[in-house]
Amino acid sequence: MAKLVTVIIGLILVSSCTTMVGAGNNAPKTPPAITANMDLDQALRAAIDFGGTTARDVRRLIDKRKQWPMAEKVLYQAIQDGIIKYQNSQLINAVVLYTSGPVMPNQALFTQMVTSGRPLARQLAWQMAASLPGKEMRTAMERELNRAISDDDEESLFVPAMAVAAQANRMTSAYTVVRRGLLVTNQEEFAQAMATLNPEQASADFLDYLALCPPEELRQLTVSSVNIFAATIGLNHLLRYPPSLSNSQLETVFYYAISRNPGLSELASQLVEILSQKNKTAMALTLSRLPVWAQVAYIEGARRNMTSAKRVFLSELRKVTAHMEIMDELGDVKL
Repeated sequence: MAKLVTVIIGLILVSSCTTMVGAGNNAPKTPPAITANMDLDQALRAAIDFGGTTARDVRRLIDKRKQWPMAEKVLYQAIQDGIIKYQNSQLINAVVLYTSGPVMPNQALFTQMVTSGRPLARQLAWQMAASLPGKEMRTAMERELNRAISDDDEESLFVPAMAVAAQANRMTSAYTVVRRGLLVTNQEEFAQAMATLNPEQASADFLDYLALCPPEELRQLTVSSVNIFAATIGLNHLLRYPPSLSNSQLETVFYYAISRNPGLSELASQLVEILSQKNKTAMALTLSRLPVWAQVAYIEGARRNMTSAKRVFLSELRKVTAHMEIMDELGDVKL
């Protein structure tokens, strides 16, 4: 839900500009005062044109008059028309005001916006779906996903707002698209949605994603192959849903543990301890198959922050390693 709040706050911040966006040279250049006896249509027009504090005052006016049912109808029509004729800030203001009221999910409006050729309208449609979740909205979203896939238009779904909407609507059927979205865009919203929609499957998929980052990037603080925020989400998720010890990408955990990014290193080191408690021999064998430099880096890191769990694990590594260099390195560690 935190990400959902962030999306809506982002919309409000974008719409808070009070620059005149109304059509025509005769349009007012400053927002009108919102008064108690102001006509509803006039008030809504001011909110759409100016957003910001004007929209806030209009929301208060509608609340006080208990006019949301009427305001919803007016805004619904305004958004439908505005998909084509509104400037960007007007369309944003209209959708933000619409979703701020006690309105029900409207799949017809979502469908009209998401199937329009206007990129902003499509993005706002997904953000509206995130802020107005429900069975009806989930049905409309599933219809759009099926259309995009059947039309070979899957890339149109790879916007962070879609991932947030899928998460808010608990749309488990969107998991495959969300996972693909993470790989294509590297955006953390897709990682967060994966963790929510299918926690068990996400465990294996996050390990695959983390493995996309070469060890050199992790060691040189030049991480670009993955999104650090998405990687952090993935590692935190793996702490709650540890991967299988038979996973072919298990060695990736050690490369993150020796990363020079303190946040990633700390999370991965915790994960190594959790997995080692499950099967210290399997983990020690995994580490022993890594290049010598990686094993040495892990030992040095463990030495700087030794724990009883790490001491037990390094004792197991000494039993299984085939490298004299590692034996020598471990000889300096009090086990």
